Amino acid sequence: MSSPQRTRVFVDPAVQGALVRRLVIHWVAFFAVAALIAFCLQVLVNPFLPIGEHLGRTTQTHGPFLLVLLLMLPIFVSDTISLSHRFSGPIFRLRQTIRRLADGEAHRPLAFRELDFWQGMAADFNRMVAHLQDVPNRQEASAGASAAGPAEAGDGREG
Repeated sequence: MSSPQRTRVFVDPAVQGALVRRLVIHWVAFFAVAALIAFCLQVLVNPFLPIGEHLGRTTQTHGPFLLVLLLMLPIFVSDTISLSHRFSGPIFRLRQTIRRLADGEAHRPLAFRELDFWQGMAADFNRMVAHLQDVPNRQEASAGASAAGPAEAGDGREG
């Protein structure tokens, strides 16, 4: 059974945006270090060439690698957003369900998409809600039994 596709790019912009920002910062740092190492290696090959010549040779020899790195960034960002849906989506759904319950709406069992993380959390939440909804019934039954008295409660003693 396949899960329905999400239609929103960001389910939780604060969390997913922070992840994307962090990924881009790490990628930029990696790209800068890779470019610097490529340049340093070029300088070590012939340290007596002018800087402009080193830059040109670095671009010629390591340019394709740096270009591939540049083209990979959108793929990394897209994959990070897609992966983050698997944990942001369930929390978003949980928060919606909590709000609906707090507003007095009837409980509809919480379910996450097939590949989402925290599948057990939905089952635990549904079990908790069922237990909490059953508490008033058990309290009423308990109050009714204690109000009936010991003989009527069926404690086995004869009256």
